[in-house]
Amino acid sequence: MSVSIPDSLLPFLPLLYIAWADGVLEENEIDFINQKIKENNTIKPETKNLVCKWLDPQNPPSARELAYWKGYIKENADLLNHTEKLDLFSIGSLLAKREDSKEWVNDETRESLHLIEDYLGIVSNDAIRSVYENDPVSSSYQATPHKTDKAYSQPLKELLQHGNAALKTKVKNILDPHKDGIESHDDDLNTRREKVLEWCKELAQAGLGSLAYPLEYGGSESLEQYAAVFEEIAKYDLGLTIKFGVHYGLFGGSVASLGTKKHQDKYLKDIGTMELPGCFAMTEMHHGSNVKALQTTAIYQPEDKTFIINTPTQYDRKTYIGNAAMHATMATVFAQLIVNNEKHGIHAFLIPIRNKQGDSLPGITIGDNGHKMGLNGVDNGTLHFNTIKIPKENLLDKFGAIDKTGQYTSPISSSSKRFFTMLGTLVGGRLCVPIAGQTAAKKALNMAVYFALDRKQFGPPGKPEQSIMDYPTHQKKLMPLIANAYAFDFAHDHLLKKYAHNTHTNQQEIEALAAGLKALSTWNATKTIQTCREACGGKGYLSEMYFDRLKADTDIFTTFEGDNTVLLQLTAKSRLTYFKKQFGKLDWWDTLKYISTIASSNMSQLNPIITRNTSEEHLLDSEFQLEAFTYREEFSLRTLAMRLSKKIKNGMDSYDAFLDVQIHLIDMASAYIDRVVLEQFINTIHQEEDPNVKKILTSLKNLYALHRIETHKGWYLEHDYISGSKSLAINKLVSKLCKELKEESQHLVDAFDIPKYMTEGAMAF
Repeated sequence: MSVSIPDSLLPFLPLLYIAWADGVLEENEIDFINQKIKENNTIKPETKNLVCKWLDPQNPPSARELAYWKGYIKENADLLNHTEKLDLFSIGSLLAKREDSKEWVNDETRESLHLIEDYLGIVSNDAIRSVYENDPVSSSYQATPHKTDKAYSQPLKELLQHGNAALKTKVKNILDPHKDGIESHDDDLNTRREKVLEWCKELAQAGLGSLAYPLEYGGSESLEQYAAVFEEIAKYDLGLTIKFGVHYGLFGGSVASLGTKKHQDKYLKDIGTMELPGCFAMTEMHHGSNVKALQTTAIYQPEDKTFIINTPTQYDRKTYIGNAAMHATMATVFAQLIVNNEKHGIHAFLIPIRNKQGDSLPGITIGDNGHKMGLNGVDNGTLHFNTIKIPKENLLDKFGAIDKTGQYTSPISSSSKRFFTMLGTLVGGRLCVPIAGQTAAKKALNMAVYFALDRKQFGPPGKPEQSIMDYPTHQKKLMPLIANAYAFDFAHDHLLKKYAHNTHTNQQEIEALAAGLKALSTWNATKTIQTCREACGGKGYLSEMYFDRLKADTDIFTTFEGDNTVLLQLTAKSRLTYFKKQFGKLDWWDTLKYISTIASSNMSQLNPIITRNTSEEHLLDSEFQLEAFTYREEFSLRTLAMRLSKKIKNGMDSYDAFLDVQIHLIDMASAYIDRVVLEQFINTIHQEEDPNVKKILTSLKNLYALHRIETHKGWYLEHDYISGSKSLAINKLVSKLCKELKEESQHLVDAFDIPKYMTEGAMAF
């Protein structure tokens, strides 16, 4: 039977082709199209019947008919301007090639087709673009069928929102209308900075900046809510995210955490509304990580109850200070406090740096760090103080004050403890930065997964090309990174809750965990974004895929809020202190029991039957996985402590001893964080009530755990924890899990809730 197209159907051919190109029309879509066609009084009844016939879901066009429609459009495509965005009405008018087209070319038909086009979410020229692809089912993003939601889809998305769905929607409603401005690639430096400032103010007007502050200052006393807003902003613009964090989190947070009621009453409300824009000036040219050695001085003057703030040399000026170059009018400045010629260590001071007209105040030189690799919406700058005076009240004096007699007082006698207590109150920033990094990683994974499912390359002879997601190498690239994204999400949520509800009994543990988790999480984000860029080939190099900004904006995350290598050493030293305290409490009998426990653990876990067990049931058992992670952590901690002890007993200076074992410090801290992350993944699964969510999370947890063991298989083999055959079994099981999760990949990234317009715009060919 031959295939033909009636003349009266030609004007509607683009509509019919693109409507069926994804293989199936929803019932509501068919009803809507039929309604609009039937309501149109200018279309002849026989034409209406013909269109409605081709929209019958019980009698859809055959593959041959669909191919014929495609061929017809392709043959006549020379009539079309491929660079011009045409709607269905215009394309139909041109393809019809009829002299008497006035019969149907009218405003009523134009309006009907426009309504249909909007309802179906059709992107202009899809009908043209799709005919040039090998397969109409996979021709473009719009033609890619979105897999039907799984039973776990919505509850999984809700799980990742951590009870903050309404807040996140509030952020979306504010930022979605600015999508053109946010995604502009043509802004000069100042234009971008001003845009970001205005968006930041808009968020403030909605009450989103002050969420972590006390109720009396317009807040909700909820760091968790603040972090949720921070995370949602990161989906849109990381420059805005960081500016938001610097002003409300660091500047405002310093007043809330280091100041007393007089400071909070005077400043917090205006900070929350951004009436008082501020910055956080800690880093100096020659001192970043080593905060204790900052050179800026604050010398108390008892005669007029003031401080003289001074920058000794050009190398001691504050630098890389967000908001300083253009917008901040006040800075929290960290300086060495000197009272009566006695040093009392680092303290924080509120220093006005600009007047209301934006001019720098006398004695203050403000510089601009200029254009950066990324985050150019943030105006990073330098601050140099030339013996300026500030009143005594500007010392943030929660942990150290000047009394009425001009003497220094502090509730914490130890200067070292006081220093770490002060910094500990500011650890909230260290919690939020990796959350933003993981949001960027999720956005990258979303793009990479959609691209991989849509992109076809190669295939068996004579058969259609395959999705690149079908290739094991591609699965192995992306699936473990998706598992990582979920793992770090749950770990961050655990730490955030622990910090927010901390009673200060375990402050050091929280700070150590925050430092280590920030390091591993941001390194993972950097790796994820790069891997996803490569997974998208040449398409991934285009700005429309977001990888350029994601790479440029997140690269700094591995070094600000603490250099990752330094942070892991902080984590390691904390774990050593913990080990020393635990071991120091043991008497000879407890020591004997401790040694016995190690021996028992070695006997059970290093038993040849266990080390050679390659069954899936065993490898997928959470108990085995957690034991493997714990063994690596505890062995590394124990042997590190022994190395240090031996070096110090042999007369080596403790500083040199730590330098000697620096690599081991990093390895041990990483093992500790790996264990905590897995532990929280397992806890999340245990707490989950939905069986469908529990099942998919278990698969992700298995992949995370086994892939980490696979990554460190050299260590496990060296220490006889697994045999060669078990290592091979783990490799095979990781590949199997990747293949299985490939089928769920779209749903897994959909749960990240990346704005749809970003995916649609990026995936349009």
